[in-house]
Amino acid sequence: MGDRAAKRVWSESAQLLRVMAHPVRLMILEALSDRSQCVKELNALVPIVQAHLSQHMAALRKAELVDCHAKGALRCYYLLRPALVKKLIHLLHDKHPPRARSRDAILREIRKAAKAEAGDN
Repeated sequence: MGDRAAKRVWSESAQLLRVMAHPVRLMILEALSDRSQCVKELNALVPIVQAHLSQHMAALRKAELVDCHAKGALRCYYLLRPALVKKLIHLLHDKHPPRARSRDAILREIRKAAKAEAGDN
């Protein structure tokens, strides 16, 4: 992948993460990762004002993370990228404690990688 293509991919990924990086949107995505939900069900799981829920849903739809089927006033939402959302939700629920390492351990890691890279050439 060229530099321009890589920058575009990372830029798109960063934008997607920016849209998702809101507590209410993460709650919505988690609810939808279990199953499709209609607005009333979502509003019961994510207790915010209906107008605010609609704004969050609009942002998630624009980012192509969710979509909906509508029949009259009834709107039912579902994930457009279920594998991505489910993996992200799972990853966020796991514990990831910081792990400090010594200077020596870092230098050993760098030397080992340099040796392996030299062996490949």
